[in-house]
Amino acid sequence: MDVIYRYDPYSPIIPKQVSDAAAAVDLLVDGNQRFADMVRTMQMRTMGADAGEPLVIPVCPVTLGLPLYEGAVPSQAPFAVVLGCSDARVPTETVFDQWFNDLFVLRIAGNVLGSECLGSLHYAVKHLADSLKVVVVLGHTTCGAVQAAVDTYLAPANFSDIAYTYALRSLVDQIQIAVRGSAQALKEAGGADIANDPEYRSLLVSTAVYVNAAVSALELRRELRLRGSRQPVVFGVYQFETLMVESLPGKSEEPIDKSQRLRRAPATPDDLVAYAAEVATALLAMPLDERRSATIS
Repeated sequence: MDVIYRYDPYSPIIPKQVSDAAAAVDLLVDGNQRFADMVRTMQMRTMGADAGEPLVIPVCPVTLGLPLYEGAVPSQAPFAVVLGCSDARVPTETVFDQWFNDLFVLRIAGNVLGSECLGSLHYAVKHLADSLKVVVVLGHTTCGAVQAAVDTYLAPANFSDIAYTYALRSLVDQIQIAVRGSAQALKEAGGADIANDPEYRSLLVSTAVYVNAAVSALELRRELRLRGSRQPVVFGVYQFETLMVESLPGKSEEPIDKSQRLRRAPATPDDLVAYAAEVATALLAMPLDERRSATIS
């Protein structure tokens, strides 16, 4: 199987223009779909399917965000800020099939907000406002930081391993909001005995991954409004099992509902509670084998 990036110097140069937040979300969702389709094609051919025709991806310096001549330095003009996790398996530009100068990326374990992240965000919305159309929070399934927060919630006696390290404690503590909200949502959706389910830890981790992304999105939305910025904030979770960015667990149905891939941030705590209930309900409604695949942690 061949994957070919092809540059034709005689093709017309069409600059990438992102008019508004909806167009920015479309670019991200469509890019994630391209990435997933390419990986699935590679997987099929690795497992013995016919190699078929090469995958040819047309490129040019402008769409790649590269300088047109030696020594030139392009102006910084990303169309989205993305707050993602530091996990090495989730490279932000690759997941969304974007290139140089497309995304202003902030990465921290657990995609939580800290002072440094907020400082970078404030810089972006102030100095890159002409190009910036949307702010994105990107979580991912089987997140190690969320697992650590869940484990300290389920077994507080083991918190001492984290408690004496301020930086790590601060990170895990921020995720506890999502963990506690997820525990309540699972209890309401699955009954009081849900905590006795042998798979409860995995269910709690999986729910909290989505709720944690929503918590950060809510906080980012509030922070931007306090400073007078109006860029919309959206969020989603990269699913290792499907390669897709979604705002609810499970496989998306066709046609693609882009608003379910990257959802608007909750506006209020009540919105967040309602979203946690939606995630827990969706997770518990999945067939058992599909749920087990989605809750590996």
